[in-house]
Amino acid sequence: MNDKKRLMDIIKLIDYGKSVIDVGTDHGLVPLYLAKNNISSNILATDISAPSLKKLEDQLDDDLSKIIKTKVTDGFKGIEKEDNQIAIIAGMGGNTIVDIIDANIEFAQNLDYMILESNIATEKLRLFLYNNNFEIMRDFLSFENGKYYDILKVKYGNKKEMKISDIYYGFENIENKSQLLVEKLLIDRKKNQIFRENIIKNSKNNDGLEKIDERLEAIDEVYERWKLEN
Repeated sequence: MNDKKRLMDIIKLIDYGKSVIDVGTDHGLVPLYLAKNNISSNILATDISAPSLKKLEDQLDDDLSKIIKTKVTDGFKGIEKEDNQIAIIAGMGGNTIVDIIDANIEFAQNLDYMILESNIATEKLRLFLYNNNFEIMRDFLSFENGKYYDILKVKYGNKKEMKISDIYYGFENIENKSQLLVEKLLIDRKKNQIFRENIIKNSKNNDGLEKIDERLEAIDEVYERWKLEN
């Protein structure tokens, strides 16, 4: 697991002794680590694909089978609520995470907290959480194999106000002036400026321009906040 930076970043957010649901577990690396390191003794690993889930099931010996249970299901469907329960939803885009939570939102609201990891459309996830009164307690970038990942720890109630820069880039990255965010902003600004130029040059109706301008506005807002702090 030492080469799985983002998974270790997720694991570090999990309190000892929680009942854990790992949605879309695939190979089950997180459940295996939690069980083998005595972080949780009650883990449900789920996946929409039975063949994917079998990758984990094949690794379960008698002792691990007492800790890790598996279930083929879509999101939270058919899962029973327990005390002291949390959920991990990782390895998916922001839109897919939104769909999973929205489909069973009362279940999500009653979890102690959720740990969410996305590498695309995270701004849509943050906005969804805000509009549904979830507090974003942690929100930081992880980097692995050339990709940036957003990792959020959220719980229902007491939402915090967010600026457009928070929605696109996460309050914790901005407050801490994360070096990963410094790098990502340079990439995002250049990429979106090129997108903007291509749309203006080649498109008759400027489809997508509003969204690009909004992201560029968010980038400028981050830089302005950092300038004001200095």
